[in-house]
Amino acid sequence: MSLLSTHEVKQKIVDEVSHATDNLQIISAFCKLPAIKFIDENISRPIKSKKLMVRFLLSDILHGSTDFELFEYCKANDWQMYVRFDLHAKTYIFDRKRCILGSANLTSKGLGLSLHGNYELSSFADVDDNDLKKIDTLFDNAILMTDELYTAMKSDYETAKNNQSPSKTFKWNTSIEQKFKPKIDLLFTYDFPSTAAPNFGDVNAFEFLEIGYIPSQEELIQAFRWSKAFLWLYNYVSSCPDKTSYFGGVTAALHNTLVNDPKPYRKEVKNLLANTLGWIQALNIEDVTIDIPNYSQRIRVNV
Repeated sequence: MSLLSTHEVKQKIVDEVSHATDNLQIISAFCKLPAIKFIDENISRPIKSKKLMVRFLLSDILHGSTDFELFEYCKANDWQMYVRFDLHAKTYIFDRKRCILGSANLTSKGLGLSLHGNYELSSFADVDDNDLKKIDTLFDNAILMTDELYTAMKSDYETAKNNQSPSKTFKWNTSIEQKFKPKIDLLFTYDFPSTAAPNFGDVNAFEFLEIGYIPSQEELIQAFRWSKAFLWLYNYVSSCPDKTSYFGGVTAALHNTLVNDPKPYRKEVKNLLANTLGWIQALNIEDVTIDIPNYSQRIRVNV
């Protein structure tokens, strides 16, 4: 494995893109037009397939982390654009043989294209068949952007852009959100909140949500609802009889699902779950009800 700093990531992308001929897949939570144009400018020969996956939450777009016009650019320049509302990953795959994996989003700051870029650290490695299966599954479970979907999103975007205020809920309408039905196959301890409740005085409290700023209450609610921690909990409890489970049962299931090596101690898993439940209560997430009927917390999914 080779570790790459921001400048080295940029140079490695240039090198790999200029030699790619068959396939280019970019997975990036955020994406800005100058960065994807930078990719295209460094392609030296025709590439058969170009795919881009982004998170594309309405709150990301309104905050300026991602450009809404991205689909128009992709359509005009032979990119297939995919959306996953739970996306955190940043991965660049070249000809399905090599990849860059790390912290660098496809943005000017992420790639060091701007004067004051981020300091990123990524790794460069070969891709094997198991890696490709995971990448393909990621795309298979994403939403392929179409003209119809883009038109619906544009209506929501224009409405939100003209009515921004701290009290507004920045989210796509239900018909759009329901197009994405995520499966959470891999979970790490860092996918969970490290605090018992949101701390608006500490930006690090939102690190598990990939938010690099202090969000508004409504922005935070939307980001949390698409976090791996919440989606896993929601999906697991939904699969239980009567869509109900108790703290102990959920802890056991979570312990079995986490893929950290070594496995975290049961006490740490309990803390991760307790923090997640604390955020649900603090943010008043209506999808889940938490109470204590008989000494143990009961978690129910509301239909």
